[in-house]
Amino acid sequence: MPGAGGTDADRGTLDGVLRTYLDVSRRLVLGVSVAFLALMVAINGLEIVGRGVFGRSFVWVQEISIVSAMWVYFFAYGLIAKDDEYIRVDLFVGLAGDRVRQAMAIVARVATIGFHAIVAWFAVETWRFLGLFRTSVLDWPESLFVLPILVGAIDILVTECIHLRWALTGRLPAQRRVPPAEEV
Repeated sequence: MPGAGGTDADRGTLDGVLRTYLDVSRRLVLGVSVAFLALMVAINGLEIVGRGVFGRSFVWVQEISIVSAMWVYFFAYGLIAKDDEYIRVDLFVGLAGDRVRQAMAIVARVATIGFHAIVAWFAVETWRFLGLFRTSVLDWPESLFVLPILVGAIDILVTECIHLRWALTGRLPAQRRVPPAEEV
């Protein structure tokens, strides 16, 4: 029986689009993270060889490493959100009934959405401010340091809104069971 949100077919089509977004964005986020991690390893390896073998240091390595690390960190957090692999306190949640657990999950999602909305807003404001300045070595806009925070926060916002929609409509994918340490 269709609910207030449209027909079952409409919801199925929308869910398909949302799942496609999660799949495509997961692959993109993973690809960007791996590429920046590889870049960090390569340029820091070059720096080590340059210093150790030739006694020469590359002044640009630090700036590129910092920007790369920002992409890796904030996109890795996006992967955690996409896979719904947040750290949970299952001991307390497990003691609650199904309705309480569902309510707690919804409250946690709303809080996460609110947090990342604030992060995105601050990232925009910081982007605007840092756009006035340039890096000392490569002469890049300093706002580039904030770009991974902004892109990551927006992606996590979209991801969490998708998960919230599914939680509110009772269609959230089942959690993967993680065995306790003694079973591993």
